[in-house]
This record gives sequence, structure tokens and C-alpha cells, in this order.
Amino acid sequence: MELYSHINSHLSKVEALMEESLGPEDERIYGMLLPFIRRGGKRIRPALTILSCGAAGGDYLSAAAPASIIEMFHNFTLIHDDIEDDSRFRRGEPALHVSHGIAIALNSGDALYTLLWKKLLSFDMPPRRLIRLQALYADSFKRVVDGQGLELSWIRGGRFDVSEDEYLLMIGGKTSALMGLSCETGAMMAGSSARVSRSLRSYGEKLGAAFQIQDDVLNITGDFEKYKKEIGGDISEGKRTLMVVHFLSVAPKADREKLVSILSAHSREQADLDWAISALTRAGSVDYARARAKKLVEEANRELARLPDSQDKRSLLEIASYVISRER
Repeated sequence: MELYSHINSHLSKVEALMEESLGPEDERIYGMLLPFIRRGGKRIRPALTILSCGAAGGDYLSAAAPASIIEMFHNFTLIHDDIEDDSRFRRGEPALHVSHGIAIALNSGDALYTLLWKKLLSFDMPPRRLIRLQALYADSFKRVVDGQGLELSWIRGGRFDVSEDEYLLMIGGKTSALMGLSCETGAMMAGSSARVSRSLRSYGEKLGAAFQIQDDVLNITGDFEKYKKEIGGDISEGKRTLMVVHFLSVAPKADREKLVSILSAHSREQADLDWAISALTRAGSVDYARARAKKLVEEANRELARLPDSQDKRSLLEIASYVISRER
């Protein structure tokens, strides 16, 4: 990504560290993980870690190993999320449970989660800093799982009276926690003040919320060749996106009932998906979500005001703009 091309060599180091972690392991158990990770992705989380470290006056190299742990955790969540959501594609290729079966995919995710903790425990840094880093990771990882669990509870319980605040709380764990962690980790590795660390954490969390909302929008408005996941998949999965929350608060009763019926049935019928996408668009729910994401990005950028000007700070601001304009 051109937004932060000046740190490409350090992102390559993150890739190398992930591959080195998997390389010596039993191929029967870990063999499918290396090709999965090599599918790429935006690598926005390790980029945020490295850029935050640089923006706070630190050395990029110190952020590479902690960034690799965050990216490994992110990939673990993708494997399990695809199973939970019955998603068919990930990064333009069949999801791991589609190509290898649910049992193998589940165990591969577990294996990756176990391995990343083993690597984190072995970091060569002062014990006090390492314990602090581990506690930070444990708290953020729990928030991610809690956010996903909250969303799944709505679907399992057939709940559609989800408020916007509840939705924001859910994505505050599911997506925001890991982006906030990425930024705070970079600040920690730079040895920054608590004030700067809080600002970068807040920037990352607001950015993460905007990222998730834009991802929800792309899921029904994007192009598969760019988005690399099935269009309308969130509707088939019955997700309570911000667009759905908004629609259910403004649409006529008949339309609300029809959308709830489609979401509850987890329909994959193209006619149902087309109707839902059209209805969300006509009601202004897509535009509402886009506007909310834009506002969150503006709030995120304000968190960077106390940082001195630098190429890294400018890249963080550019990432925020990219998040709400991206097509993939």
C-alpha cells in the first residue's frame, strides 16, 4: 500500500517473523497456515504499530516482533470468524474451513493462537515491560472475543432491537480493540508518555470503528474482485450492522418485517439479497453509515494533534482517509 511505502521493509520483517514462527512446526498441523497468511491482506494493524512507534519517536525495528503477534492473532480470528459466519471466501480464495473442513480449520486457528502466545512469552525485553505488554495483549484479545460473542448472541437470540450504542460497543471490541492495541503497542515500544499512548490508542480505536462500518458498507456495495469476499454475506449471516440498526429505526413496518425475515432465515437467495441491499440504500441507511464512519475518522485524526509533525504522523492521517474511501 502506497500510504506507508516508507515502512515496507519493516512490514516485510513482520511477514518474515510470522513465517519463521510457522516454519519449524509440524506441517500436518500448521501446514495450511502459511499459505493462508501469505494471502496477504492490508496489514493495516502491523503498519499502525510501526507508524505509531515512529510517530512517538521510537525505532521501527523494536515494533516488528510485537506487530507480528498482533497480525497472527488477527489471522486466528479470521479463521474462526469465517467458520462462525459460514463465510465462503477470504481474501479472494475459499475460506480455510471450505478448503480443509471445519475440524481442521478450527484446530489450525487454535494452533495459531497457541503459537502466538508462545512467541510472546519468549520476547527478549525487560521483565516489567514484557509483563505489561502481555497484560495489554490479553486484555485486548479478550475484548475482541467478547465483541464477537456479543454479536453472535444477538443472532442466536433473534434480537433485532439493537441500538446504535450497542452496535458501537460490539465493534469497539470486535474491531477497535485490536487497532487500538496496535497503536498503543507502537507507543509503548517507543517509550512514549502515558498521554501520547492514550492518544494513539484512542486514534486506533476510533479508526477501527470507522473501518468496521466501512467494511459493512462494502459488504453490500462493493465489487467482489476488489472486496475479495462475497457481496451480501453479512445479510446471509444475519448481521446487525449499523445500516440494519438504522433501517429498523426509520423504515416502514412492512419493510422492517421483510428485512428481519430475510436476516432471520440467513437467506442466500439472490432475490432476497438484492431486495435487502436496495432497501438499505433507499432508506438512506448506507449513507448514514458512511457519514458515521467519516465522523469517527475526523475524531480519530484529532487525537493525533499533540504529536509532532513527521512522515509517520502524516501516514497515520492518510490511513484514516483511506479507511473511509477504500473499495477493498
